[in-house]
Amino acid sequence: MYEYLALMPVILPLVGALLTYFLRRFSDKIQRVFLMGFAVVLFVLNVSYFMALQMNIIHPLSYGPVVLDAPGIFISCLVTFIGALVIFYSFVYKDKTHYDNTYFIMYFLLMGMMSGLACTYNVIVMLVFMEAATITSAVLILFGRTKQAIKATYIYLAISIVEVILVVTGAFILYNDTGTLDVSLSNISSMSQNTMFLLAMLFFFGFGTKAGLLPLSSIWLPSAHSEAPPPISATMSGILIKASIIAMVKSIYPFYLMSGVGTLILIVAAFGILSMLIGVIMALLSEDIKRLLAWHSISQMGYIILGFGLAAPTAIYGALFHITNHMLFKGCLFLITGALILRVNTRQIHKMGGLGKVMPLTAASFLIASLAMSGVPFLNGFVSKELIYEGSVQAGYPVIFSVFGMNFTIFAILGWITSALTFICLTHVFYVMFMGKQKEEFRNVRDPPVCMMLPILIMVSLCIIIGVYPDLISGALKYTADVLFQLRI
Repeated sequence: MYEYLALMPVILPLVGALLTYFLRRFSDKIQRVFLMGFAVVLFVLNVSYFMALQMNIIHPLSYGPVVLDAPGIFISCLVTFIGALVIFYSFVYKDKTHYDNTYFIMYFLLMGMMSGLACTYNVIVMLVFMEAATITSAVLILFGRTKQAIKATYIYLAISIVEVILVVTGAFILYNDTGTLDVSLSNISSMSQNTMFLLAMLFFFGFGTKAGLLPLSSIWLPSAHSEAPPPISATMSGILIKASIIAMVKSIYPFYLMSGVGTLILIVAAFGILSMLIGVIMALLSEDIKRLLAWHSISQMGYIILGFGLAAPTAIYGALFHITNHMLFKGCLFLITGALILRVNTRQIHKMGGLGKVMPLTAASFLIASLAMSGVPFLNGFVSKELIYEGSVQAGYPVIFSVFGMNFTIFAILGWITSALTFICLTHVFYVMFMGKQKEEFRNVRDPPVCMMLPILIMVSLCIIIGVYPDLISGALKYTADVLFQLRI
């Protein structure tokens, strides 16, 4: 009777966009109250539905190709959480004439498309939502108003042609063999092993391209994420690529039933490791703070791809945990870069210096978020990375050595190497920007205004809280991981 409520995560943000358009005639104060209030309501509704699912009060709703199950609503909760923070943060940009209603309208549209991308098992519907999110985010990148932003948008859109070709090719093969575009165990069980492997690769690289998977992500992601306005960079890195990876997982996990699944696991895991290492090495070579963080996004997505690729219950749980953690520390770091650009008007790391004395809250937040991303104990990044390493043992890979009760496979060793390089990179950046010699022209700068600082402090506080008390969200993540694991049994 109420199946149409499955469309809620997609339709409600579109309603928000429409109301934002009509509210343009009213005062700026009324519009701000609406934007913030509506974003919070979206978050509360999504969390309420997720809790009802987890407590088995209701069963997953579906309407046509849209299925509002645990993985989909999990992503929708993250979308609305970061969306509320980013909208509040973006109020500081309303004083600039080109950040008009269009910006907030497009942002609500992006929230709806990201939620829809994760709430279906139909590969063509996934593709439609992914490309709609691509076009919407491309418009938001253009709010950067620079030649580099225009060039980055062209590249971003051009690369989308590749993923469309891959996914559509897979969809034709899937429909020809099964008569459906839904990927599920029952639909593909009669396929030959070769066809299964081909489809797995088409969907892996098709959806993976937008999820930060190398090699194509190295072409579009650093430029798109670095040239977008900081709140859009935080959104694209914090959640858009995560919604794409959930679509990728939903489309390839059913193929893990094939007899040659060991080869498929190694391919996915190998690309995860490749993304981890190349991403962090390129970050070490970057001078532009936003480009450096964009390369770190590729590196951190490598952990998530590795966790999902191993497909063991603990590894899946760790990958979902890292999706949540990455949204927090990487979203926080991109928002901090926005504060730095606002105050010192540069993105070049070595043109800053001594900012910790005049921007103490910003400096402390940058350091904590950086340590969290580096996997330092008692911060959230450490928890999720260790779960992924444990998952590699659970997946059957040999333990090379054990330290302090932790077992290390080759994947864990490479992961720790990546974490060490991340730590070196970000602590160097922190020292140069905040602890180095203070520039004379920066003596009078201050921490950013409240609407920028509050979202940063919320995110960095959660990095600490989740690191110390991971059980606060472990139940929800384990529940979601169990649902995903059932796709590949």
